[in-house]
Amino acid sequence: MTVWRKLENEECYAVAIYNFTSKSQSHLPLEVGELIHLEGETEEWYCGQSLRRDLKGAFPKSYVVKRDCVVDRCSESVVASAGGYGVVHDIAVTLRDWLEQWKNLYINNDERFKFMEVSMRALLELRAQAASGALPQDQLRRVARTSVFTIDRGNRTLDMELAVRNSNGQLVDPLKMSTYRLNALHDEANTRIDKNMETTPVTPNVTPAGVRTFTVCVRVHNFVCRVADVAELSLSLHDAAGNKLTEHLLIRWPTPNFATTNVVFTDFGSDFMKNEKVYLVCHVVRIGSMDAQNVDHRRSSVAQPVSMSTSAGAMRRPFGVACADIKRHLTSDNPDKHIQVPFYAYEKENLDALLKKVMANRELKDAKHSQGLWVSIHLVEGDLKQIREENPHIVVNTVVARKMGFPEVILPGDARNDLYVTLCSGSFSKGGGKSSERNIELVARVVDQHGRTIPGVISIGAGVPLANEYTSLVYYHDDRPRWQEVFKVCLNIEEFKDAHLVFLCRHRSSNEAKDRAERHFALAFLRLMQREGTTTPDTNHNLCVYKIDNKRSNPAEVEKEAAAVCLGLPSKRDELPAGAERGLTRGVLSLIHRDTLTVATKLCSTKLTQKEEILGVLKWSTHRTPGTLRPALTQLLHVPSEELVKFLQDILDTLFSILTQVEEDQEYYSDKSYGVLVFECLLRVISLVADHKYQHFQPVLHVYIDESFCDALAYESLITVMVWVIRTANSSEAAVKRLLVCMKCVESLLRLVVRSRQLRSALGDSAADDGFKALFDTLLEALVWLMRCGEHVLTCQGSALKYFPHAVPHIIKVYPDTELCAYIIRALDALPLCRLGTQRMLALLELVRGPLCAAPAARALLLPHLAATLRALLRDKAEVELCVETLGEVLTLLARDDVGPVENDRAELARRLLPTVLKTATVMIQERGTEEHPSSSNENIVRRIVSVLVDMVRQMSEDQYSMVVKALEVENAGGSGSLVDDALGLIVMLVQRPVFRPHWADMLHLQHYVMLHALRLLSTTIQDRLNTAEDTESLAKVRAQCKAWFSAGAALGTSAPLQLETLTAARKQRVKQLYGDIRRGLAQCLSDMWYSLGEHKRSFIPCLVTPFLEVSFLRDDEVRNTTIPIFFDMMQTEYNHSVAGGEKENYLKELESELIDKLDVLVERGCGDLQWRGRFVTSCGARCDAAAGALRACGLALVAAAARQLDTLLQYRAAALRSPTPHRMHLTTTVLHFYQEIERPHMYIRYVHKLASMYRAAQQWTEAGLTLRLHAKLLSWSHDPLPPRLRHPTLNHDDHTTHRELKEHLYFEIAELLKRGGLWELAVDIVKELVSVYEEEALGYGPLAELHSQLAEFYASMLQSRRSHPGYFRVIYHGKGFPEILRKPLGCLSTIPSQGFIYRGNEYEQLQEFIERMLDEWPDAEVLPRLDPPGEDITESEGQYLQINAVDPIMSDKLKRLSGKPVAEQILQYYKHNDVDKFYFSRPFDRPEESLSDSTEDLNKNEFARRWLERTELEISDKLPGILRWFPVVKQRTYWVSPIEVAVESLRQTNRTLKSVAFEARNPDTPLNPLTMRLLGILDSAVQGGIVNYENSFLTPAYESRHPEHAALLVELKDLIADQIPLLKFGLDVHASRAPPAQEEMHAHLMERFRTVQKHVHQRYGRKTCDFETESQEVQLRITLRNSLHTDTTSTVTNNRMSDISTGNDVSSKSPGRFTSFNSAINQFARNSSGGVANYLGTLQNPPKKRSKARAGRKSEVGTQSSGSQSHFYTSHATVNGNDARSLSHNSGVCNTPNSVTSLNETPMMSTLRELRQEDVLQLVTERPLRAEVEREKRLSQRASLLTTSSAPPSNRDSIGTTDSNQDEELPPPLPMKSHRSMELDNDSNNNADPTPLPVRHNYDTVLAPRGSFLYNSIVHRRNTNVEKAPTPPPKKRNAQ
Repeated sequence: MTVWRKLENEECYAVAIYNFTSKSQSHLPLEVGELIHLEGETEEWYCGQSLRRDLKGAFPKSYVVKRDCVVDRCSESVVASAGGYGVVHDIAVTLRDWLEQWKNLYINNDERFKFMEVSMRALLELRAQAASGALPQDQLRRVARTSVFTIDRGNRTLDMELAVRNSNGQLVDPLKMSTYRLNALHDEANTRIDKNMETTPVTPNVTPAGVRTFTVCVRVHNFVCRVADVAELSLSLHDAAGNKLTEHLLIRWPTPNFATTNVVFTDFGSDFMKNEKVYLVCHVVRIGSMDAQNVDHRRSSVAQPVSMSTSAGAMRRPFGVACADIKRHLTSDNPDKHIQVPFYAYEKENLDALLKKVMANRELKDAKHSQGLWVSIHLVEGDLKQIREENPHIVVNTVVARKMGFPEVILPGDARNDLYVTLCSGSFSKGGGKSSERNIELVARVVDQHGRTIPGVISIGAGVPLANEYTSLVYYHDDRPRWQEVFKVCLNIEEFKDAHLVFLCRHRSSNEAKDRAERHFALAFLRLMQREGTTTPDTNHNLCVYKIDNKRSNPAEVEKEAAAVCLGLPSKRDELPAGAERGLTRGVLSLIHRDTLTVATKLCSTKLTQKEEILGVLKWSTHRTPGTLRPALTQLLHVPSEELVKFLQDILDTLFSILTQVEEDQEYYSDKSYGVLVFECLLRVISLVADHKYQHFQPVLHVYIDESFCDALAYESLITVMVWVIRTANSSEAAVKRLLVCMKCVESLLRLVVRSRQLRSALGDSAADDGFKALFDTLLEALVWLMRCGEHVLTCQGSALKYFPHAVPHIIKVYPDTELCAYIIRALDALPLCRLGTQRMLALLELVRGPLCAAPAARALLLPHLAATLRALLRDKAEVELCVETLGEVLTLLARDDVGPVENDRAELARRLLPTVLKTATVMIQERGTEEHPSSSNENIVRRIVSVLVDMVRQMSEDQYSMVVKALEVENAGGSGSLVDDALGLIVMLVQRPVFRPHWADMLHLQHYVMLHALRLLSTTIQDRLNTAEDTESLAKVRAQCKAWFSAGAALGTSAPLQLETLTAARKQRVKQLYGDIRRGLAQCLSDMWYSLGEHKRSFIPCLVTPFLEVSFLRDDEVRNTTIPIFFDMMQTEYNHSVAGGEKENYLKELESELIDKLDVLVERGCGDLQWRGRFVTSCGARCDAAAGALRACGLALVAAAARQLDTLLQYRAAALRSPTPHRMHLTTTVLHFYQEIERPHMYIRYVHKLASMYRAAQQWTEAGLTLRLHAKLLSWSHDPLPPRLRHPTLNHDDHTTHRELKEHLYFEIAELLKRGGLWELAVDIVKELVSVYEEEALGYGPLAELHSQLAEFYASMLQSRRSHPGYFRVIYHGKGFPEILRKPLGCLSTIPSQGFIYRGNEYEQLQEFIERMLDEWPDAEVLPRLDPPGEDITESEGQYLQINAVDPIMSDKLKRLSGKPVAEQILQYYKHNDVDKFYFSRPFDRPEESLSDSTEDLNKNEFARRWLERTELEISDKLPGILRWFPVVKQRTYWVSPIEVAVESLRQTNRTLKSVAFEARNPDTPLNPLTMRLLGILDSAVQGGIVNYENSFLTPAYESRHPEHAALLVELKDLIADQIPLLKFGLDVHASRAPPAQEEMHAHLMERFRTVQKHVHQRYGRKTCDFETESQEVQLRITLRNSLHTDTTSTVTNNRMSDISTGNDVSSKSPGRFTSFNSAINQFARNSSGGVANYLGTLQNPPKKRSKARAGRKSEVGTQSSGSQSHFYTSHATVNGNDARSLSHNSGVCNTPNSVTSLNETPMMSTLRELRQEDVLQLVTERPLRAEVEREKRLSQRASLLTTSSAPPSNRDSIGTTDSNQDEELPPPLPMKSHRSMELDNDSNNNADPTPLPVRHNYDTVLAPRGSFLYNSIVHRRNTNVEKAPTPPPKKRNAQ
């Protein structure tokens, strides 16, 4: 015995690493990756439970591996994952939930499968990265964000729940935040997913909303180029126009150790991504001599580093440009991808021209470049500070290159003083008498006023130290070089004043020795500061060039002296004085008038300005002169905005300095006062920052106020000026404008006031506190006064409402919050409610969001005013969206834990606003329901107001709810009732049509959780009102509310989001952990409410049956245990009420009726299961059994009826979900019979029409009509009103209000269905009943005529339309895999073994086809090969086994009465196969008997003596066809049939078949092979032996003496043998008339055998006289020929004359018979001829050919003319072309095909011939013509038979006997023998003017013969030896008439 050891660690888990399968029930099958909770172990086995499936068992240890897991456990739900915490755990749980969904997508071939596969693979990669522990924090945060986004997208794709997370990626707790906030988070997450965006970064961005800062990170991996010398690579970014955007990065190449270089281009704003193109440009400069060294195939990757000292005197020579557009790479998600920047070599033009050509792509080939720069690019959002915090690895060992200009936001402290100088171009003359142009090199230096070079102030590029000078490129022999080189000058402000730029020109010689001797020959300079103190403007400067006289001074000092003395000369050419062209000299410098140098400058400085107006204000203290300050302040108002924001801090400091230092009388301010001017300048600056264009500078202003502002006295002047501005608003229009700007800037102004006051307090001046409060009170009073003003300051009032609340959080730092709140309320009350509603609500919203409302005391003052305002606006439906948003923010605030006590506030809001918000929400949801496609904005506002309402109820306690109810009652009597009605209605609407999206699981669960709380609160009100109701009207209202309460509870409990069994394991665990099982709480609430009703319970029966049924059907045991006992309590209540009312029986009638009705509806909806049935029977049945009196009996009966109904309905529902359609139809009839038994007509009718709909869908029209007849039988032909229980379930009742109207409608529909099903006999009965009703009610001849026309159509269809009669099959179901109703059709309690069902097959369906159809319905079934009863290994197995065999119907009594009577074969066939309920089948057995000589040798040789049949007769429950296509077998009888009886039956059937086949073979369209094979089988039965076997077996004296009881059977056997002779003779006659020449030898053999058999039979059994003699009588039909022939392909006329043999009775030969008997078989599916009547008539006019001798001899062998029983020819005399001729007419009518329709009038020599119809028959005259006349008729009617097989040789044989003539197809006369085997036909031989040849006929004798038979072998032989060739038409006959 195995001993299991319990694991010490109860939380031990393992992961399956292999699949484990086992058939043992004690083992646990495993799949790879499955997580198992280990519970016990042995040495080699574990025992545990799978977390994926609810299974336990044992499994080998080697198949799993232990893992540490993260476990979330709640009650029975466990969610665990192995690998780690946080996002690793979330990904594992998510993938586990997705797995099953993903498999289903694959099975259903869903297009989402591929997307989910990609998402799951991405999550696996992300999980591996997160679990590795090797990622830095910034990348780990990125992985977490990407994972969360991928999970959300996948959940959205799979329609799974949306998981709402916080900024850290953790799931939020819905119970710790307000519903309004939770809804906002759902909206944000949903919007983020819709826009395909990731979550926002974890670190908040310091830049304001709407401003985006970008940084481009470039990593240089390699430079591949054939460069011999050392090179400089200058990298920078350019826009599409070629303008340089950034500083350049300078790289010395080759780099030491070949390390990669990183550069960060920063300070890009939001407009950067708007550029169409962004180019990465690399200028390549060679450092070396004038001419490059000739080194081939030298690459940078193998170049040896060149010492930089060797290139100290080298020249900078242009080498080429590398350029590429990187815009598309910036937006890609692959930052590590290596990008090639193609290199273009320098040839003749300068580098700037080459770059422009590359950008324009002119004259450049698109071939792949082998040389270039290899980089990787990454675009990061954020500035450099943010990148250092979030992505520090990006900026490690990285060079920073800034934008050549200011960023969009200049933060305080971001001091910058950069001057970018661009060497544009120059023009130099040839000097020194040189004939060639010079190689100009330009050297730029920054020097002071003494000419000394300022060291380390020039930046030649990022990544290298600052230099003393910048050296330009050298272009060979170019006096007009164009450099376009940029360098940066970095100077302090003090150095800027005295410094200037000098540009020294030098010629570089190719000769190294000469080059060392060359000195600077010219100079140009540029002053950095202008005389007025401003910097040089940003523009191009055309500089003067001065020649340096190197001989006049010391060579070492000449450059210094030149740099100093140049300040006395003009710098720019536009500064030159008049006459300067004649010469201008100073010191060593002299002007070269023709030479110029052009440079450009761009200043990026926060300290130096180029505007005099700004400079005048900034220097007011040092350069103050009387009367200059006011103009300076006035001019400052007109400075361009972009200049003001650059010097924001300096300007503000200066303005506050003026405000506090300039003294003036504050009581008498005017427009010219310094304080007012300074205030206007402040307004100008602050309003500029508030402008949308510069709104990104708002943080700059705020940082200045909080950190840089330091004026402690400014608040006094600011407040005084502000009060003056407000109070003087009425003085002028300019004052109003000033006030408007002041109100727009009030937030910043008040922040300055607060900050100034804080600085004053920090100095310890406490005495000024009172003064400040009084001063600030004046400001607040002024604002209140402003709100009382009229319309002229309306915009100012709006601005005050908009901007003042933003300053409140700052004001309360220095002013009491309660007093401030009081002033605010006063100001709002002063403003009329109808004015500025939007601004008012925005102000209140801002106040609620601010800290003022978070303070309990201030909140207590503000909320009543807020509630009153919201109530008024909501009632007026004004500003609804803002009202909802404000109320949501209030409730979000009250849900926080850090805002003090909130109970009173919640009560106040609920008391004032709950009814109003409830009504508003109800109206909005109702309006939403009327919109077909509600807009997203409307949906959003509805969700928000519902969230608000949920929050109000969620935060409401029972005491607060009582206060609300009492307040409503005080305000309006009965107001609480209105509250209840509105709340219940809203709950129902929210459940039926949720406002939250289906995948917002948290919102939906929280909403349901709160609605349960609301139901509990409402129940108290309903109970109180129910107990206190005084009059009947009020009691009825309360009861209606109580019913609505129960209905709302049921709707809530059955809501889809609460069904935990449908959720994933992780979601189920989360829901239980947060809310528990809401259904259980609801069930308990419903139960408590029911039992609290007391004496009012009876008023709610039976209306509450439905709610309790719906809740009790929930799949939770605790819910069912709570609710099911209520049904017994209902029984008790109903019973007591009935007894008290004097009822003697049917005590539970109403309850039973309602319970039965609702069970049907709910089970059809998908509710209920067998577990509910068992619990219902156990619980209620036990209570009923314990009850006393009549309650016990009626209660048990009700429980039993409900249980039986539930069994039936559950079987039906299970079949509807899983079983094929026929099984569903069967179960539908079971439900029908049940409801018929318990007398529920309305439910019975509903399922009748449901069954009829199934039949219509399956196109089974007959069953559909018979099913509808069930409904019609419930109706009468009276005009009584139609009760609801008998109405049509789908038709409009107004169209059929009486019994008669609906029944008539159903009858017409039934007749049409039966007509479509081909059962015209049943349709006739329906129409006949309608005829009788119409005749009784005298509705007129018109309707009757229509009905009779319909009857005529039905009768005609019976005879003329083809229909195939289906076969019947028995099916027995074995195995428990089939439903029990199929295995035990007679009931589960029946002990009789299943006898199966009889199925009615489809048209033309054979046994094998039926078996295949059954296997299609039951794909897992197996067909048993034997019909013996199987053993228990089959019947008790879990599989599916079928026994199927064909059965034959037993003729009904009606059919027996019709047998032998002149009834059409179609009618007899109908009754043979329809309206039958009995069937049989036989199985042969060999049973040897002893011979008289005690030897069995003779008997064993003859199987006929041993052949016994086991015959089984079956009887079904209903007749077929019926409302089903199959019915169960209810009775079975098996008996034995002796060999003699078998022989009699076989011979009788043989005779019948022979006669039928012979009759059919007379039709030329019918294949002849069946008759041939039948004759061979009888006459030449080499295998079966023929009648000899019967004679040897039975017709012996020994048998007669041994079985005297078989004497009658022996006599009958002899008669049947004798009767067979005339049948054979008739068959041979038919065969002789149609046999082709190829079969003449076989026919002769048959004739020889026939003579032998005939002689033997006549000698032994006598001669039978019958109507098959050759001298048979004929009937002459005299008719009137019609003028024209009308063809009808659907109608045939049959006029047959029956013989005594054919009918089986002595029928007078003189009686004209129109119909065949039952025993005659006419093939109803004979092919129509392609020749037609016209061909036949043409044949009659052609002279007959001379018959061959062989043909004549063969005719004489057959005998005289044969008279068939199937058809006779009637002769008529007509005059053809004036001659008397006799035409023959077939009695079965004329049947024409579309190919043979020919008008007789087309042949003038042809007489008209009428089509033979029944109405044309005038008389029938029987006569026996003389033999001579018969022969004459034969000669006149002789014609050739068309060979029916293409392989047979042509025949010139005439037809023998006119009785085999067929008017359906008359063939042309035969042609002479030809050498080929095809026959050609000529249309002219048919006297047909149409030259179109007749249709080709092939193989009309072909039949489906068994393999190996004579016919099969002959066909195969002909196919193998002869190639089928279609016959060709014969040549035209020129003498045709």
